[in-house]
Amino acid sequence: MELQIDHISKSFKDKRAVDSVSMTLTPGVWGLLGANGAGKTTLMRMIAGIMQPDEGQIRYDGLPIGTLKGRYREIFGYLPQEFGFYPEFTVKDYLEYAAALKGLPVRDTKRRVMELLEMLSLSDVYRKKIVRLSGGMKRRVGIAQALLNEPELLIMDEPTSGLDPGERVRFRNLLSEFAKDRIVLISTHIVSDVEYIATRNAVMKDGRLIAEGTTEELVKLVDGKVWQCVIPAERLPEYERRLRIVNLRNEADGRVSIRYLSENAETAENLRMTDADPEGRAGSMPAVVMPSDKPATPRLEDLYLWLFPQDAAHDAQDAAGAPRKLGNGRRSEAGTEREQPQRTKAAAPEAGLRGEAGTAAAVRTRGQADSDRGSDSAFDTEKGGRNA
Repeated sequence: MELQIDHISKSFKDKRAVDSVSMTLTPGVWGLLGANGAGKTTLMRMIAGIMQPDEGQIRYDGLPIGTLKGRYREIFGYLPQEFGFYPEFTVKDYLEYAAALKGLPVRDTKRRVMELLEMLSLSDVYRKKIVRLSGGMKRRVGIAQALLNEPELLIMDEPTSGLDPGERVRFRNLLSEFAKDRIVLISTHIVSDVEYIATRNAVMKDGRLIAEGTTEELVKLVDGKVWQCVIPAERLPEYERRLRIVNLRNEADGRVSIRYLSENAETAENLRMTDADPEGRAGSMPAVVMPSDKPATPRLEDLYLWLFPQDAAHDAQDAAGAPRKLGNGRRSEAGTEREQPQRTKAAAPEAGLRGEAGTAAAVRTRGQADSDRGSDSAFDTEKGGRNA
């Protein structure tokens, strides 16, 4: 069982959303990482058969997916960023409707619907109209729809959007169990969703696939580029201006532990701070020694922020309300995870019912595109699927 993506490309006017992407998916959970506009959604729509590539081919077990027709729909499950439904649909109505479109036998539909309602904690709301559900519950209904036919190939675009932390953990565990003998591809920029469960990860940037490998292989790309130290709290604004800080924690003694990305440790020799006097005149200050500056064990989040520095530069607020430029999804380790709002563009509603090696050397790093690409264009909507 494998899905072969062979040099596929897709352009919209002057935008090349997907640029000669090749990879082979085998059973297990695959993470597809990238910033918004990287081309992830366009790639998924082509895998789903909703959109045709301008160049290249997608094959399932050696056969072009376009030739499989109904057979491909039977083994395929898809959760788009937003799914369409009739406004009068209850959860039960929608899942039964989706089961009919997927060709599930009537005798199996009730059993499978009840299993998924229980599995996704939707049993208490199955008679409610979908339009009256919270965002997290609507997302779980979409997940149930994608799992109805127990697909061999499951594609999910931002599946944990709107889920609370507990629901995200349960969902990850569910996928890990489900993917034992199936191919599951998850597109996300919430790195923790795939860091521990993904068999392999692929990273897209500007429409190109720039890296692929296991989590352990990929994090070696930032080995020696992640550092941590403890600094005086009053110096934090200066370090934030000069360093790519991705995590910080307030210590009991009033100091701040920081984790930052850099080619080298920012010691007194290569990081000299200046300060201004009360009248605003610039005055030289002594070199600030970075105490206990030491390398940190890299994580997948570090690689993401290293490859996408624009995400690491989004504003966060400190306790006093002053603007800070910090890493996306930065953790304040003294408290709870502080995750920046997702900046996903709205997509047209759709039903979504259509039907290498084990060492660091195996990591394949591709050339990066030289311009900002990745516009995800409008796409075909399943007949009858209306947004509520």
